[in-house]
This record gives sequence, C-alpha cells and structure tokens, in this order.
Amino acid sequence: MDETLKKELQKLIAYQKKDMELRKLNLVIERDAALIEKNKQKKAFNDAKQKVEECEQASGALLSTYAELCKYVDDNEAAFSAFESGTAETEEELEERIRKLESFRTKFTNADKKAGEIDRRSKEIGRVRGEAMKSGKIARQKYNEASDKHNELVSSKAAEIAKLTAELDALRSELSAQLLAEYNKLDAENKFPPVVPATGDERKGMFNCGGCGLNLSQQGNTLLKDKGWCHCDTCRRIIVKLN
Repeated sequence: MDETLKKELQKLIAYQKKDMELRKLNLVIERDAALIEKNKQKKAFNDAKQKVEECEQASGALLSTYAELCKYVDDNEAAFSAFESGTAETEEELEERIRKLESFRTKFTNADKKAGEIDRRSKEIGRVRGEAMKSGKIARQKYNEASDKHNELVSSKAAEIAKLTAELDALRSELSAQLLAEYNKLDAENKFPPVVPATGDERKGMFNCGGCGLNLSQQGNTLLKDKGWCHCDTCRRIIVKLN
C-alpha cells in the first residue's frame, strides 16, 4: 500500500474517531431526560397560555353579549313603562294591549334565560381560566427545574466538547480536500461511519463491508489486496485494510 495514501487514510480514521466521540457527547445532551422534560413542560405552558388567551377572548365576547342584553332589557323596560301609561277604550284596543303584554312577558322571560346562560358561561370560563393559570404555573416551575438540570449537563460536557471540536479543526486542516469531501458526502447521505474496516476471510481474500456487511465484488477484493482500500459496491462507504 502506498505510504502516502496510508497516512492519509490513517488521518481520516483518526478524524472519524474524534468525530464519533463528539457525536456521542452531543447525543447524550440531545437525549437528556431533563431536556425532554423541559420541552414537554414548554409545550404544557404554551398550551395553558393559549387556553388563557382563548378564555379572555371568550370573556370579551361574553361582555359584549351582556352589554347588548342590558340594552335590550333597558329598551323593553322603557317601552313597557310607556305601555303601562296607556289605556284601552275598545275591545280591540284591549286585545292589542293583552298581545303586547304577552310579548313583553316573553321578551323578559327570554332575557332572564339569556342572563342565566351568560352567568353559567362566565362561571365556566372562569373555571377553565383558573385551571389553565394553575397548570401554566406548575409547567413553568417544572420547566425551570428541568432547564437548570439540563444546563448543568451541558456545562459539564462543555470543556470536552470544546477540546474535541478544536482537535477536529486541527485534523481537518491536515486532510486532503478530496477525502474530506467524500467523507462529508457519505455523512450527508446518513452513511455514518463513512470509513469502515474490511471484514471476512483473510486467507481466502474474500471480504465484506464493515458498514453494510455485504460481500465485496471481485474487483473490491482485488483493490483491498493491492491498494488497501476500496469503495463498497452497495453503500459506497470507504473500506480500508491497512495491514
């Protein structure tokens, strides 16, 4: 195997090793139970906040309805007061007054029912709003607790992450642009790790891809034997055999 190429592949493997370490650290942070709880409580708080806003909108609409009802009652009370001062001189006028009186009775009965419905609805809105305020307060407290716990984890890993990041930057500058581009392309295709060892029967010279596990073609086996590396015919990973 060409020594220059061998050194390049060794650098790429070293780079991948550091990359894997960094990914594992980031995965620990991403899968932190406290972070999951934090996001859960954030949603719960936002849901409670939305419910409070909906209750306030409903309260505003209910107040408008109540104001309209009050005007309706006031107008009918004024009309009824005017009606009371009148008299009936004929049988037809008496019948008309009776119809109007029945109409006023119906209007005031309906207004009373409407007032009862407004009262019931206002109490329900108050109940829902109170529960939302309570659940929102609890969610905010749990969110803060989970956030503090998650921040502790992030802080505890910060130095290690910074160290690995710096080491990766240094190694990246030493890699050939072509190998690094191929590494990044495979990574972008969710084929991580991009560089894998050859597995299989050393004596027979028949190898498998250390990534997808499939057998290599005859050409792949020949390249491994002659050059120490090849691409997998199936997953396109870089397969190496440095010894």
